[in-house]
Amino acid sequence: MMNIGALNNSTNNAAGGDLLQQTVGTPGRSGPPPPGLVGPFGSESQQQQQQQQILLDQLNNGGNMASSNANSSNMGMPISLGNDIIATISSNANNPTYHPHLNDRNLLNNQFWKLQLTLSSISLNTLLSGQSNVYARQIALQKKTGRENPMENQDSNSIDNNKNGDITLVDKTKQLLMDIAIDKDYIGNNNNSNNNNSNSNTILNDTDTATTTANNSNVSTPLTPAVDLNNTNSNIPLQLTLLQNKKLSQFNIDDDDDEIELLINKGTDKENIMKRFKYNEQLWHSLDLSNLQLLNLNLFLFNYKFLTRLYLNGNGITYLPKEIKNLNNLRVLDLSNNKIAQLPSELGFCFRLKYLYLFNNQINQLPWELGNLYNLQFLGIEGNPLDPALLKILTEKSMTGLIFYLRDNRPEVPLVNGRKFIEISKDGEPIHESDTIKDSDQYWKSSNKDPDLIKKSFTILQYNTLCQHYATPKMYRYTPSWALAWEYRRNKLKEQILSFNCDIICLQEVEAKTFEDFWSPLLQKHGYSGLFHAKTRAKLLANKDSKKVDGCCIFYKTNKFKMLKHENVDFSSTWMKHKKFQRTEDYLNRAMNKDNVALLMKLQHIQTGESVWCVTTHLHWDPKFNDVKTFQVGVLLDHLQTLIKEDNQRQDVKKVPMIICGDFNSYLDSAVYELLSTGSVKNHPDGVKRDYGYMSQGSFSHQLALSSSYGCIGELPFTNFTPSFVNIIDYIWYSSNALRVRGLLGKIDEDYVSKFIGFPNDKFPSDHLPLLTRFEFLKNSINTRSHSNINNVGGNSNSGNSGNNSHNHNINNSNNSNNASMGSRKV
Repeated sequence: MMNIGALNNSTNNAAGGDLLQQTVGTPGRSGPPPPGLVGPFGSESQQQQQQQQILLDQLNNGGNMASSNANSSNMGMPISLGNDIIATISSNANNPTYHPHLNDRNLLNNQFWKLQLTLSSISLNTLLSGQSNVYARQIALQKKTGRENPMENQDSNSIDNNKNGDITLVDKTKQLLMDIAIDKDYIGNNNNSNNNNSNSNTILNDTDTATTTANNSNVSTPLTPAVDLNNTNSNIPLQLTLLQNKKLSQFNIDDDDDEIELLINKGTDKENIMKRFKYNEQLWHSLDLSNLQLLNLNLFLFNYKFLTRLYLNGNGITYLPKEIKNLNNLRVLDLSNNKIAQLPSELGFCFRLKYLYLFNNQINQLPWELGNLYNLQFLGIEGNPLDPALLKILTEKSMTGLIFYLRDNRPEVPLVNGRKFIEISKDGEPIHESDTIKDSDQYWKSSNKDPDLIKKSFTILQYNTLCQHYATPKMYRYTPSWALAWEYRRNKLKEQILSFNCDIICLQEVEAKTFEDFWSPLLQKHGYSGLFHAKTRAKLLANKDSKKVDGCCIFYKTNKFKMLKHENVDFSSTWMKHKKFQRTEDYLNRAMNKDNVALLMKLQHIQTGESVWCVTTHLHWDPKFNDVKTFQVGVLLDHLQTLIKEDNQRQDVKKVPMIICGDFNSYLDSAVYELLSTGSVKNHPDGVKRDYGYMSQGSFSHQLALSSSYGCIGELPFTNFTPSFVNIIDYIWYSSNALRVRGLLGKIDEDYVSKFIGFPNDKFPSDHLPLLTRFEFLKNSINTRSHSNINNVGGNSNSGNSGNNSHNHNINNSNNSNNASMGSRKV
């Protein structure tokens, strides 16, 4: 925790400390004493305590706060308390627009509203305490008294009294939410056991009104737990409490709390623990600017992107700058007791927020973008003239219901500018942008630059489509429920893929049943034939269950290509069949049980007679197994080289046309990228020193000359877009000695992207972006071999893998009926 006095002394922080000092400085006001010298909160004058109690009691009971405050106006309240703000709060004390329980007394029995009133009172108490930097003082007091976890072993009465003065609003919020979670399960446990004792009946009956109202609502969201805030947990069985430990970990404010605590308990050296968590590289993460009478915020404050807690309560702030968007690591934001009338839409980008306190402001509406706050556990809104429609949702469906409502009903954001198709010259330089691929074809046909390009080139699409079994509401809570529904996404994927009209389509995360029932018949109608290979777990499942396993597939236009052969690659089994296979511990413990696969296909371009190897794969996802990804790529490239040499011993593998595309789950600085782009990988942080026998001994080396097709434009800004992860992990690799890049599908409009925290959404049905490249063969411009010769070549096709026929599916038509592989079956 940093208070304003400590800010100047920090030497390991972002730039702008001096300017921030200017921001929070107040003329004629001495700085607060160091936190360690602050006395306990119980030492306020009797007059202050009396005034606090009057205001808090009136707020809780909806009584006449204004008159009470007037009667106590001569109590000698210090100027530093922010009398202007208190006067504003007092003047609204009898206004049901700000305090709706004055009109609707049933709200006093509503679980959500009781929580609002309890925490709003505590928030107001910090304003009335007469102290600046309240949070910093409370944390300092906790450390001074050795009570760094003040909520431990506390019952509700001692918490409410807060005799030690070291329990913060955040501590209280966390404790009450945990109590609710435990009591909810306790009630549920009693009901499931038909235990209808008087205690459980009393608890349930207290919230009959709220529950009944909620059941009549059209908003489909979870109900607020039916428990009494003041109910103690002393009668809850110990076994049930222990079972809650894992569930209650969700209430940790900082995401790394659990893992750090676990490592410390295991005796792990603290210095080594801190090295593991980039989050802890910064010395401090909290900034307390509470009760400083600030009127404006210097924008340099929003350069502190490492902040996880920001306390701005008890000031005279009238608006929150849009630069709040930069602080997307925030878990706690307290804006209570200010004069804010409108929240910026950019607040919705602080998606890690768990507690958002807005008590006692002038807020009437909430921006739709707050629907992005899917981690939010508590929203403090009491004391604001909130729109009755939003209040109804809040009280009936709790905070979660409100977030879902804002998320699902957000107005459409139009995609004004689509992705451009970038034309690339023979020298590898961008020379033109077309609106669509069809426009690109017309550009080359109508120009004198290269009129024969369309005849000697082809297009390929790479796309991870996000399997419906992975696209769960729990995983993609920021996506509108209707946009996440598989029927909607499937139609959007269909629209996208058909609009590209590519010659070759490579897809990942395609469910086996979806391939058979949807993609195969759909694309066959549009002139495609294709193959599918499921992940290896499908072999272990019954036929019905195996249909739910996802895998990779390749489709090609039958009027552009002829399939010569194909091969399925299961990385583990392929390696175990290798003549130089070694059973090392790293392979057995880390790589053998990963069920990732690849699909290889040799195609012949009908127009030119040239052949091209097309490979698609989806590597393991976990960053803790980057060495396994390197191993998988090593196996794939080694096997591909073997197939090429078997096909023609005299071929130079560097000059064989090939494309390797997929979701590699690897960054630009990864060992996988280095291996593919340079031919080997040594001394890389991704654990390449692990023992994978022949593979690691040879630095996973290969002789293929590969480049990333998007390298000529410096790669896209990202290929995977989620709130917590925005990076490049999908690639289209090609043999640079045999193929030339002549076109690329460009980036998404930056203005459009800036309005979202992640995909999928209504326009983009996957969290991955489709990649598209036009390739040109580097050999003779147009091969003069006859189609009869091409067909003869195709008649000799075969598969190098005949053991996966139950998991590899082929759709064929009359043009390639002779190419049915030994390892495939017709669909």
